Amino acid sequence: MAKLTGAQFLKSKLSHISHHPGVYRMLDENGIVLYVGKAKDLRKRLTNYTQENRLSYRIQQMVHRVHDLITIETAGEAEAFLLEAELIKQFRPYYNILLKDDKSYPYILLTKEQFPRLVKYRGPRNKEGTYFGPFDSGFAVNNTIKELQKIFQIRSCTNTYFAQRKRPCLLYQIKRCSGPCCGCISVEQYAKSAKQVSEFMQGKSSTLQMQLTKMMQAYSAQEEFEKAAAVRDKIVALNHVQGTLQTELKQETDVIALAEKNGVTCLQVFFHRNKLSSNIFQIISDFHVEDLDAFLMQIYDKISPPEVICLSEKVSTVLANALHKLTGKKVQIQCTPFRGVKRQLMKQALRNAEQTLDQSLQKEKINIDVWGELQKLLGIQKLQKIEVYDNSHIQGTSAVGAMIAATIAGFDKNLYRRFNINLAETNNDFGMMQEVLTRRLKRGLKENDLPDAIILDGGKGQLSEVLKVMDEMGVDSIKVMAMAKGAGQHDKGLETLFLSDNPTTPIVPDHKSQLMFLLQRLRDEAHRYAIGSHRQKRAKAFLHSSLDDIEGIGAKRKKLLLAHFGSVRAISGASLEGLKKVAGLDEKIAKKVYTFFHE
Repeated sequence: MAKLTGAQFLKSKLSHISHHPGVYRMLDENGIVLYVGKAKDLRKRLTNYTQENRLSYRIQQMVHRVHDLITIETAGEAEAFLLEAELIKQFRPYYNILLKDDKSYPYILLTKEQFPRLVKYRGPRNKEGTYFGPFDSGFAVNNTIKELQKIFQIRSCTNTYFAQRKRPCLLYQIKRCSGPCCGCISVEQYAKSAKQVSEFMQGKSSTLQMQLTKMMQAYSAQEEFEKAAAVRDKIVALNHVQGTLQTELKQETDVIALAEKNGVTCLQVFFHRNKLSSNIFQIISDFHVEDLDAFLMQIYDKISPPEVICLSEKVSTVLANALHKLTGKKVQIQCTPFRGVKRQLMKQALRNAEQTLDQSLQKEKINIDVWGELQKLLGIQKLQKIEVYDNSHIQGTSAVGAMIAATIAGFDKNLYRRFNINLAETNNDFGMMQEVLTRRLKRGLKENDLPDAIILDGGKGQLSEVLKVMDEMGVDSIKVMAMAKGAGQHDKGLETLFLSDNPTTPIVPDHKSQLMFLLQRLRDEAHRYAIGSHRQKRAKAFLHSSLDDIEGIGAKRKKLLLAHFGSVRAISGASLEGLKKVAGLDEKIAKKVYTFFHE
C-alpha cells in the first residue's frame, strides 16, 4: 500500500492530535522542514490544511510535499510563540515568512572604559557600555559615527592600536579624535566629551547646544574668532546629525504598517528610539495577517523591543506576553486607531509602505515579463530557481568556483556557494567547471535541492563538460546555458549563447533586449562573487607564505606585527628600526623579518 502524503496524510494524523496549544513542523520526504507553525488549538489549525480549496497556491504547494508531521504541545500560547520563533531560526523553513537576511541590526556602542570609544556593534548586547539604535544599515552607523567624531572627537580605534600609539594618528590631525592615546587631552576632559555624546544620542541636545552657544558668544566677545568658528561648526554639525529625527514621543516606540495589493504585501518597520529613527521594509508574496506575529518575533529576537509597538493591523494579545518572556521587558502592543503623534507616525509609515509596494510591483512586472522570456528561451514550463557558475584563478593558483542563485524576486544570497577547487596548480578551466558541478549536483541529489536551470560563464567547452557530468549522474531535469563572452571581455555586449538542447549551435541574441540585460546581470554577479572569493583565498595564501614561513614568527608575533603595521605589505616595506619598535619583537626577530622581505 502506497504511503499517504499531502492532505490525505494530514487527515490520517488528526485523530492523534490534541486541542492543546503548541507548535507543528511539516517535513518533506527527505526529512527537510517545510514549515513551522503555532496554534492555540493544534487539531483545529491542522484541519485547515486538509481543506485545499481554501488554501492559497503557495500553501497548496507546501501541503502536496508533506510526508511527515511533528507536533509539540506547550503550556500556553506564549510558549508556543517562543518555540515557533526558535524553530524558525533553527530550520529556516522555505515556506515560512523569513527576514531577508539573518544578520542582527547594527548599533552604535559607546564603550565603558577609561577612554571610551565609539564603535559599530552587532550581536548580543553583552559588552559593557551604552548602546544607541538600532540602525537600518551598517552604512548609517558608519556615517553617524563619522559625524559624531567631528563634533566630539571620540576615538574609534581598537584597544591594541590605542595602546601602541607613540604619536597622534591621522584622525587627530583632521580633528576627528582628541588624541587620548598620546596625552593630548586629560582623562576628565575626555570623560566630559563622552558624556556629551551619550546625552546627545539620548535626545538631550538642547542643554548641550545652549552651552556651545554661550561658549561661541564668549569667544566672539574676546575676539577669538577662530575658536568661535570652530564652536559654531560644532553647533551646525549637531543640528545636521539630529536633523528632523526628533519626535514628541515620550517612550521608545516602533511603528509597523502593512500595505497589500495584488497578493503582495509591503511590511514597513520604523524604529523610534532615543530621538533617533530608522526603518526596514520587506516585500512578501502571499502574506497573511496571522503571519505578522511570527515575523515580529523574528525581528525582536535580534533587537531589544521598545516600550510600545504600534501596529496597523490587529494581532494576538498573547504577543506582548511572549515578548516579555523572550526579553524580560514589558511591551505594550497598540493597534489602530491612534491619536496625536502616533497617528502622524502611522500615517507616514502607511504612506511609505504603499509607495514602496507600488515601486516594487512596477519593477516586478518588468521582472515577470523578462523572466518569462528567459523561461521560454530555456524551453521549460516553470522556472523557480536558476544557478549561475563562474571560476576565478591566476594560472591555476588560488582557484575558486562560485555559484550564485536567483529567483524572480532577485538574487538569493543565502544560497550563494564557494568551492575551493582541488585541481592544484593547473590552468584547466574545463576541469574546474567539471569539478564544481560534480560536487554541486552530488549534494543536490542527496538533499533533493536541484535548480531548474544553470547558466555557465563560458562557451561550448564548459557546456560539454557539464553535460558529461549530468549524463554520468543521471540528471536530466536541468536546462543548461553557456554564455560565451565576445571580444574577450564581459562588457562588450557581444555574447553568444549555447543551450543544452542543441549544444553545438550558437544563438546570437538581441544584445539590446531586456532579456540580454538580465542575463548579463546574472553573469556579472557570478563573476563579481567569484573574483571576490578568489581574492580572499589569494590574500590568505599570501599571508601564510609571507609571515608563517619566517622562522620565529608564530601566531602571537604575527598578530602583533599586523596590529602595528596594519598589513603584510606595510610589514614588507618597513625599515629595521621600524620593526624593532614593535612591542614583543626583539632585535634578533626584527632582523629575521627584515631579511626575509629584503634579501
